[in-house]
Amino acid sequence: MAEPKLRYSKQRETIYDVLKDDETHPNVDTIYMNVRKVIPDISLGTVYRNLNLLADQKRILRLDVGDGVVHFDARITPHYHMVCDECGAIRDLFLDEALISPLIDKVQDICDDQIRSAEILFHGTCRHCLKKKS
Repeated sequence: MAEPKLRYSKQRETIYDVLKDDETHPNVDTIYMNVRKVIPDISLGTVYRNLNLLADQKRILRLDVGDGVVHFDARITPHYHMVCDECGAIRDLFLDEALISPLIDKVQDICDDQIRSAEILFHGTCRHCLKKKS
């Protein structure tokens, strides 16, 4: 059964537009501060509720990168993420599915479950932090 379509909301579309223009994978507080530049009287609760609605409708992604904070991503095309262990930056990685499919196939071979997809989170040091170190 398909999810019911949400009624249009200027606030929700503004929140989506703000997130769409931010490739840093911000958390709700950062999104809230940026949305307030457009809608000064919006509440944190409204931003949080609408981010969750957008995620439930699969228009955005919720990301848990292990830092205790939920991050959001408006890019919903298949991709992966790299988290810098030094500065915490989250970067999109676009990997050829020819790299990932054999991994999923191997996991499928060793378990009795049916694997549909994989969420792979890479950790390391970003190029900016590497540059600072050298």
